[in-house]
Amino acid sequence: MKIRGAIRSFCQIKEFHTIMKRFTTLTLSFVFAAVFAVSAFAQAGAAPTTKIGWIDTGAFADPKEGVTKYNAALTALDNEMKPRVTELTTIQTKLKTISDDLQKMQANTAVPINQATVAAKQDEGQRLQREFEFKKKEYDAAVEKRSGEVLGPVSADISKAIQEFAKQKGYAVVLDIAALANANAILALDATSNITKEFIAYYNTRPATTATAAAPK
Repeated sequence: MKIRGAIRSFCQIKEFHTIMKRFTTLTLSFVFAAVFAVSAFAQAGAAPTTKIGWIDTGAFADPKEGVTKYNAALTALDNEMKPRVTELTTIQTKLKTISDDLQKMQANTAVPINQATVAAKQDEGQRLQREFEFKKKEYDAAVEKRSGEVLGPVSADISKAIQEFAKQKGYAVVLDIAALANANAILALDATSNITKEFIAYYNTRPATTATAAAPK
């Protein structure tokens, strides 16, 4: 019976949702540009005083010390997806109840198993499983679409602000350390070059921009 598989698959919802909370569209192009810049400086024999900093973009989603606007967008996305998560949770609970009932019936050898009851529960479980899988696909698609629409404008604004911040502070290169870490591209790291908190403070105190999240359709 496939009911157990459907129950276990629900864990992927929370995992996917957590990943989306860390997702940002600004990192890759910026990292490639920064790595290219480092290479160019090396080839040109740049002075050792070249100012390089790094930012942990994963810290942007910290609810207490992260980027306020980014966290507001994440909260909006969470609230928008909450009804879908509740719906999936309800189906999961029903599936688990059916699975538990069937296990109890099989374990209780003192009472003859009512095959008609077993068949009815199995049919209901299979129906719920199909419903779960269908709604899970809808949920995944909605999260992917709305993440781009809700977080995209904020991420673009943050990317622009990083370039402005780097120019104001005299940084020739600013690296996205989270992206480099995910790519296993860090061999050594100087903690004194960490400008994450400084940039977050700078961004959070900037005047509001026109970057807004798209409303759900």
